[in-house]
Amino acid sequence: MTRRLLIGAAAVLLVAGTLVGIRWGARLSFFQVRRVELVGGRYLTPVEVAKALRVPQDASIFDDTAPLLARVQRLAGVEEARVVRRLPGTLRGTSREAEAIALGERGGKLVLLDTRGRPLPFDPTSAPSNLPLAEPDPLVAGLLARVRDAEPELFGGIERGSRLRQDVVLDIGGGRVLFRADASDLEIHDLVLIRDWLAREGTTWRELDARFSARIVVRGRGA
Repeated sequence: MTRRLLIGAAAVLLVAGTLVGIRWGARLSFFQVRRVELVGGRYLTPVEVAKALRVPQDASIFDDTAPLLARVQRLAGVEEARVVRRLPGTLRGTSREAEAIALGERGGKLVLLDTRGRPLPFDPTSAPSNLPLAEPDPLVAGLLARVRDAEPELFGGIERGSRLRQDVVLDIGGGRVLFRADASDLEIHDLVLIRDWLAREGTTWRELDARFSARIVVRGRGA
């Protein structure tokens, strides 16, 4: 019994000593944070993210990263963030920002809109050059997102998106295209096929109406 107690006590002391050693080693200068890598940002600048992180000068790579993560996640426009350790002294921060689908107007100023039609807090001058203008409306933004994913070339030609009752109007190259707000990828593909066929035939059009099931109405046709 005495031998078992001695072995148990030795094991406890060994574990305790290991924990103390880890805590002491974490404070060694070898494990101090010397580098912070920031990746994934598109609109937020590295300076803005670094300010949010606020990594203490004497921080160790083994310090709790939860407070750092929480500060990044509080940045306006950030949807997801991660902070991981890379031994011996690097923290790597990754952020995923809300996606801009269009440019809109708010208070007389140009703003970026997300895929739900909500204004984003990012600088619109940093947005891709092919973003269309659009009303800050969830139906319009949602359809624009589906068009971008289904037919990127069509999306690149959209000049403006607006709402017509429960439908969406897209201004494209002097004409306009009408979709139901819940138009499917297949319906978007079909419209592109009709548009391309008209172009091959040398036929101009003023309006393509894709709001009807299994057919597209061409208005303003000309030779």
